[in-house]
Amino acid sequence: MEVLNLIIRVHEFKSAMRVMVNLTPARLLALRKIATIESIGAGMRIGSVELSDKEVESALGKLITTHAEIATDSNQPEIVEVETAKSASLLNEEPVSDSLTEQEVNELLNAAASLSYVMSNDEQQAAGYYEGLNRVLLLTKEASLTEQHIKDLHLVLLAHSKKDSWHAGKYKVSANNLVLSPQDAISTTKVLQAASPADTPRRMAELLKWLQEEMDAGLINPLILIAIFTATFLQIHPFQDGNVRISHLLTRLLLLKTGYHFVVYGSLESVIEKNRTGYYNAVSGIHESLSNEAPDWQPWLVYFLDVVVEQVRRLNSKLEREKQIFATLPKLSSAIVELAREHGRVTMGDAIRLTGSNRNTLKQHFRKLVFQGQLARHGMGAGVWYQAR
Repeated sequence: MEVLNLIIRVHEFKSAMRVMVNLTPARLLALRKIATIESIGAGMRIGSVELSDKEVESALGKLITTHAEIATDSNQPEIVEVETAKSASLLNEEPVSDSLTEQEVNELLNAAASLSYVMSNDEQQAAGYYEGLNRVLLLTKEASLTEQHIKDLHLVLLAHSKKDSWHAGKYKVSANNLVLSPQDAISTTKVLQAASPADTPRRMAELLKWLQEEMDAGLINPLILIAIFTATFLQIHPFQDGNVRISHLLTRLLLLKTGYHFVVYGSLESVIEKNRTGYYNAVSGIHESLSNEAPDWQPWLVYFLDVVVEQVRRLNSKLEREKQIFATLPKLSSAIVELAREHGRVTMGDAIRLTGSNRNTLKQHFRKLVFQGQLARHGMGAGVWYQAR
């Protein structure tokens, strides 16, 4: 009953999320940008890479600028319009690889290391996670999830890291047990036995065959199937490194493929990060249980569904707060904020031209919106521009 109640709560939120169709495309992109940065930052920190969300945003600015320079230098189709000062807002664009072939994507990723924008190891991991999130969106169009899809996703995840090039996109060749190191002083580090390199291809083929058969049969709720898949994937630990990050990406991919589209507008990783010890305990518990003939799935299913419920609850609360705030804003103020969101930035000249209001009236609205935290002011004098928070 506990599992059933959690599934019902997710579906109640899913129905409530239909209100999102009333949001402007600009606002949906803004929500996705925030969720993307939160997901990358939290995903890195779960793996003990202490990269702040601000540092993630900076790394992605370098990455997107780099992609644009590759396109210019190699006469590739233009990926995004780039101005260095606007690099942070470029996350509002569609994924950089959407218009490229597989071969072109790989060429871009391999060429990135030779450019002048040098990234630290941590930034390389963040860049790979961003590319992985984009690849997930492309894979949702595929009829089924295959081993090659998962290997390609792993290759993209590690494509920016030279030290990982030898194993990127390939199953492991040596033992790589799962090491869980909780962040509190009470819990102890655990080493969990993973599948052997020799047994990994068979286990992965069996897991994907089982998943497809159950999805086709439609007898088990997709959330339960995704939870079981994720736990089994972590137990197999098929790659030399990057398994936890890949598991997050695959969870997102399967949720999208089964109709839980809200996942791109909120961060599952940030929910997990808030209680890392709970995550480690849940993973450890199901890992040990899977070694039994009759595993006890209940604790893991409850944990997994709790995470999904919390992610959707946070997104729903954010939308409700925004609705209340906008309900109290004057019509002209609402129009200014929407302009900032739609275009990434807005100037006084833009507001005069697009709203038809006079400068003095607009000044009052801009000043109040900055004071209320709805807008952030950038620049000086005639170069002042505003960005939606």
